[in-house]
Amino acid sequence: MTGAQGAVGREGLKRALRFLGIVAIFTVVGPLTIAAIVSLLIIALGAPLLQLLLAIADLDALRSVASFAAWLLAAVAILASFLPSVAAGIIFAWTAVYADINTIWMAWLAAGIAAAGFIVFGMFIHPSESSALILPSVQSPAQALSLFTMLAVLAFLAASFCWWLAGPLHRVKHTP
Repeated sequence: MTGAQGAVGREGLKRALRFLGIVAIFTVVGPLTIAAIVSLLIIALGAPLLQLLLAIADLDALRSVASFAAWLLAAVAILASFLPSVAAGIIFAWTAVYADINTIWMAWLAAGIAAAGFIVFGMFIHPSESSALILPSVQSPAQALSLFTMLAVLAFLAASFCWWLAGPLHRVKHTP
């Protein structure tokens, strides 16, 4: 192996490792960000209603149920957003590492494509109740559009955070 071939091999290995690093960041941070956003929304919107219910009905047992429900919702949000986060990470990493398109709008586009793919799978694939696969049950195009709008906002925020964290990996300039 000559020196030029070794340099090309090392460059290819560096790109592959950067690709895997970006995918890992999107895979880990994306679902955690989605769970945090959903939990904050539930706390912000549900806490006043829960306080009113507790004041009127005086049900102290409802506190532990509400706490368990919030943790369960966060866990389900992590599970449901795992596959779209992996897909968005692969799309963004591919364009950032191999096509040198590493702008934030590309991360948003990758997240939008992943959310759209998640919804399309939900339109055509209906897993059994014993399956661990979590997909939305989409019945109409109008429902798909409203679901995409909601998921796109969440994906936009998560992709922005992942893009910022993966900055050192996707901002490396290549020398041919």
